[in-house]
Amino acid sequence: MRFFRNMYSSGKARGREKNIRMKLKMGIGLLGIYCIAVPLYGSDPLEIYNAAVFKQRWYRRSDLLIVGFSDSLMNAELLSGEILSDIYKAQGNYDSRRYFIDNISGKLAIGVSAGEGET
Repeated sequence: MRFFRNMYSSGKARGREKNIRMKLKMGIGLLGIYCIAVPLYGSDPLEIYNAAVFKQRWYRRSDLLIVGFSDSLMNAELLSGEILSDIYKAQGNYDSRRYFIDNISGKLAIGVSAGEGET
């Protein structure tokens, strides 16, 4: 699992990004936190996960790129719209994978899977 360095956040999750990242990495359950991620497969622009799924080892070891945190599902949906708006302004389409992968090349992500440290 990787995290976008310039993390989007909303609600009570704002300002707690570092703490949430640490708990997700360790598989500690987080109630009421939703993660917005670039999908691994398919053509959807973004996916929303309840933080509880990251208790499963597969999700923690996956190459999922998490770009935002929110304190409720409704706020996560609104934040996803804000992220997609930023993507559209930057490149004229909703290709979130290309947008964030281009930014990763510019060292805007923190890798934590497969023993990677923060870059």
